Amino acid sequence: MENQLEVFKEVAIEALPKNYQKYLPNQTKTADFESFWQQTLDELKKIPLHITRESVAYPSAYFQVEKITFQSLYSETIVGWYILPKHRTGRIPCLIEYLGYLSRRGEPFQYAHWAQLGLAVLVFDVRGQGGDTADSAPYKAPTMNFPMGKGLLKKEDYYQRRVYCDSVREIEVACTLEEIDEQAIFLNGASQGGALALAASALTTHSLPFVMADVPSSCDVEKRIQEETGSYQEITQFLRNYPDAETRVLKVQSYFDLKNFAENIQVPVFASVGGKDPVCPPLNFCALYNRLTCEKRLSVYPHNHHDGGGSSHMRKKMQLITTYLKQQNKFGNK
Repeated sequence: MENQLEVFKEVAIEALPKNYQKYLPNQTKTADFESFWQQTLDELKKIPLHITRESVAYPSAYFQVEKITFQSLYSETIVGWYILPKHRTGRIPCLIEYLGYLSRRGEPFQYAHWAQLGLAVLVFDVRGQGGDTADSAPYKAPTMNFPMGKGLLKKEDYYQRRVYCDSVREIEVACTLEEIDEQAIFLNGASQGGALALAASALTTHSLPFVMADVPSSCDVEKRIQEETGSYQEITQFLRNYPDAETRVLKVQSYFDLKNFAENIQVPVFASVGGKDPVCPPLNFCALYNRLTCEKRLSVYPHNHHDGGGSSHMRKKMQLITTYLKQQNKFGNK
């Protein structure tokens, strides 16, 4: 893997200020961090997947589309697209695309660049974020209007517990699909999606080639709340309304702050940040990145904002996957 990542050295972490490269705030996880997540995953296992697939007529000569659903925590039905190259042989690699905050999965053609590489694609609407996936199980009051502000006072109730579980379960879904090579499942996402890809890689027991996470969220959460960046503004507003709840809220957040998952991420990580990103500031991601002991590479775009490396970085990710698949002789398309 190391040789495959050499191409990205020209915009590596050295492009960030020195204090970013050394930024290592203390972890905030409590003694029951691991047991909490093990209990959560045990709860998830008791829920049947109940996968459904429905063919969708789509105007493409190169890929076919299915609507796919599965069940996750609280038996919520998670809804997405399953995109398959039409010209394939045997089991093929799969990319799971995790979406940004308040995004919808949109149209299948948005993922055609992956299908043209010979990959199957799975992309699901995140629960309660405006797509076809609901978030039906009630939260305990008080709560806020937007997802990141729901269930803030109890770790078992917090919104991200649900979506982290959904993200892990998506890997389970991929492993059950007869068209997919379960040894070649890639995770990809930006912003919230980057966070979900990293969380899923930390919580799954399945072996993955690598994870691609761009401008990732959910790192160094206390600082994100203090500085009111991105979706964490919702939590800051909650604390304005309920200032006496700060200690409880921050403790709950510690179970979902990715810097506390650093030791659990053992898959290679290919990440990127925008040097001037005001939504998911690169310093906050460094709180996780600098702790990672796995193989890793950080591409830095010093003058970019939350767009990160944009289309040029996408090309590099496509090149990375292509190189890996050629080396592993895993191309399934003809």
